[in-house]
Amino acid sequence: MAQEQTTYDYDAIGPGYYDEVFRRNAGVQSKWHHLKFAHVRRQLPAGCARLLDIGCGPGTFIGTLPEDMECIGTDLAAAQIEYANSEYGTPQHRFVCVKEGALPFEDASFDAVTLIELVEHLPRPAIEGLLREARRVLRPGGKLILTTPNYASLWPLLEKIVNAKAPVTYENQHISFFTPGRLRALLASLEFDRPRVVTFQGAAPFAAALGWKLADRFQIIENPVLGPALGFLLLGTAFKA
Repeated sequence: MAQEQTTYDYDAIGPGYYDEVFRRNAGVQSKWHHLKFAHVRRQLPAGCARLLDIGCGPGTFIGTLPEDMECIGTDLAAAQIEYANSEYGTPQHRFVCVKEGALPFEDASFDAVTLIELVEHLPRPAIEGLLREARRVLRPGGKLILTTPNYASLWPLLEKIVNAKAPVTYENQHISFFTPGRLRALLASLEFDRPRVVTFQGAAPFAAALGWKLADRFQIIENPVLGPALGFLLLGTAFKA
C-alpha cells in the first residue's frame, strides 16, 4: 500500500494556501474542494453536536459548518492552526496543534470524527494508531468519516497532471495508496461497526469550467452511480459500536 516513505515538511505549505483556493469560488480546483466538503457534510449524523476534524489544515471545512455546532480541528502544522484560528476561530470552532501520538481528548466525547484527505499522507502504523484514537474519542454510535484518493481510478493520472502544473504537488506527500477494498479492510480490521466505502468526485468538479452551479447539480446526479473505478476519491464511513 505504501511506497518508500520520505518525511515531508508540511510547514513548507503556505498557511492558508488551500483555503485561498477554496475562497476563489471559481475554477475547477476551487470547485473540487467545495464539492468534497459538501459531500462530507452530507455524511454527518443527524443531530451531530460535537465534531473533531483531524488534519484540519487551514480550517476551511469547519468554517463551512453551522456556528452552533461545537467543532475542534487538529493539525500538526502550527502555522496552519494559527491561520485557522485567525480566520475561522470562534467560541464554538476551535483549532489545536496536535503532534503525533494520543489525541488530547476524553474517551467517547465526539459525535463524529472526520479525516479529509489525510490518511494518504501517513504510513500504515500511523494510520492505524490515528484511527484507533478516533474510535476511542467517538461516542457509542458515533460516526467516522474519511476521504482519500482512489488509486483504483484514474487518480494516479490526475495526480501526475497536478504535480506538473500546481505550485503544491503530491509527489512526496502521498505515501499510502488506497483502493475501495483496501480501505474497507482497514476499517474492518480496527473493529469499526458497519464499515462502508464508496467512490465520489468524478466529472463534477470539471463541470465548473462550464458553470459553477452546474457542477453542483452534476455531483448530485453522478455520485450515486459512480462505479468503483470512476470516482477519484473514496468515502469511508463506519461507526463505533
